Amino acid sequence: MVGASVSRVLAVDDHPLTLEILSAVLRKAFPGARVRVAPSLEQALGAAPEQAPPQLVVLDLGLPGCGGLEALARVKAAYPEAAVVVFSACDDGRTVREALRAGARGYIPKTTPGPRMLIALQLVAEGGVYVPPEAMAERKAEASSLPERQLEVLRLIGRGHSNRRIARAMGLSETTVKHHVSAILKALGASSRTEAIVVARRRGLISD
Repeated sequence: MVGASVSRVLAVDDHPLTLEILSAVLRKAFPGARVRVAPSLEQALGAAPEQAPPQLVVLDLGLPGCGGLEALARVKAAYPEAAVVVFSACDDGRTVREALRAGARGYIPKTTPGPRMLIALQLVAEGGVYVPPEAMAERKAEASSLPERQLEVLRLIGRGHSNRRIARAMGLSETTVKHHVSAILKALGASSRTEAIVVARRRGLISD
């Protein structure tokens, strides 16, 4: 677990200017920390054996040769104790959710203003998870657009009903209910019924 006193940080980005700016932001966020920079994944993972592993890794997903979630997986495998924050030009909600599900502790679009970047980095350093406001707004819009029939299915899921019970209560086939459940999970960005309930309650779509 990364604590508030981060002393070892690794920044990975293949654009020299971006890497320079990112390095400056990290030094401001964590005064006194040793910030190591790497322009490629190979260099990021090729630290000397005696070198202490980073506590925080800021990773560009658009690295040549090994980008996306593969790069994230390799960094997490190499530095299992480090908190990994994705730093990417891509800011669509689906990519954000996929990165967080893959183990990222934060997602910072490259368009994020400097002050917000500092807040995001410090939040992760204190053990939190940073999700960009744009992605949260997108998820909220998706959830609010659920048809009334799916909202009713969601309420019944929240009461602990199985697909069979939901089908009986609503006069639907189990196959139809399964389709509704799949659509609900996708709209809420959830990977399970339990996660869907948590997200729905947090947004006020269903009550406790």
